[in-house]
Amino acid sequence: MVKDFFSPSPKIINLNMHNTIPAENTYLKGDPRGGIFPFVVEPFSEDYTGRLSWQFLGNHLLRCASLHAGQHGFGYDDMQKSHHAWVLSRLVIEMEEMPTTGEHYVIETWVNRIYRQFTDRLFAITNPQTGKVYGYAFSTWALIDTTSRQPMDLAELPNGGFSSALIEKEIPIAGPGRIRLKNTENAVRTRQAYYTDLDINGHVNSIRYIEMMLDLFPAKQFEASPVKRLEVAYSAEAYADDLLQFYQEPSAKGDATLVEIRKEEGRIPVVKAAVTF
Repeated sequence: MVKDFFSPSPKIINLNMHNTIPAENTYLKGDPRGGIFPFVVEPFSEDYTGRLSWQFLGNHLLRCASLHAGQHGFGYDDMQKSHHAWVLSRLVIEMEEMPTTGEHYVIETWVNRIYRQFTDRLFAITNPQTGKVYGYAFSTWALIDTTSRQPMDLAELPNGGFSSALIEKEIPIAGPGRIRLKNTENAVRTRQAYYTDLDINGHVNSIRYIEMMLDLFPAKQFEASPVKRLEVAYSAEAYADDLLQFYQEPSAKGDATLVEIRKEEGRIPVVKAAVTF
């Protein structure tokens, strides 16, 4: 049963005991069904250009998704009690600009759509002082039974599931498309999965794959032209000691670089991505 955490839309959203933000400076304009979480680009959370690193941004997005779900009764702890777990299937992040050292930013997140075995969750990354939008993110999730590993039909969840948390507001970026590499025979890199790659579930962290793929590009490329868009499709899980094969080629239109990670000598696809600078 979804807990009722909703209240009339406030003019001021309380971020914590000491910090507030005007609702007009938020993307959702104070809609209480959404979640809003404050951050600052602290030392050691940036990359070498002084911009917020993709590692921290990605992990913060997933953390905000978990916190928001928990606030409305369908978070990690709630799902564990019924032997279910959320699995990330697609992730698209598109940034106009990355916040830099010392800058404050907020991540807003909300559930946008439910369809059979998947649900879409959207994000907006904004400046809390000005309302300026740094970027957006789109994610698709499945709820699986942790015993059978089979996906649940979200339309059949009791008491309407979490449909009361839906917000129809869209974001102005394209959703995920199809990512297909033609050459998956000649790996450009091989890398083993290690202890520091793993998350609490014992498999490689979803954002760690993004770091691995970005490491295929020379460092100077990020200084000259930062990544504008990341589109990631997750297919399978990798575990400690798995040997991962990396494949890379330009997209058919030449506007992105396609990357795929496979395991078991290239037989099993793990994750695919399209990286646009």
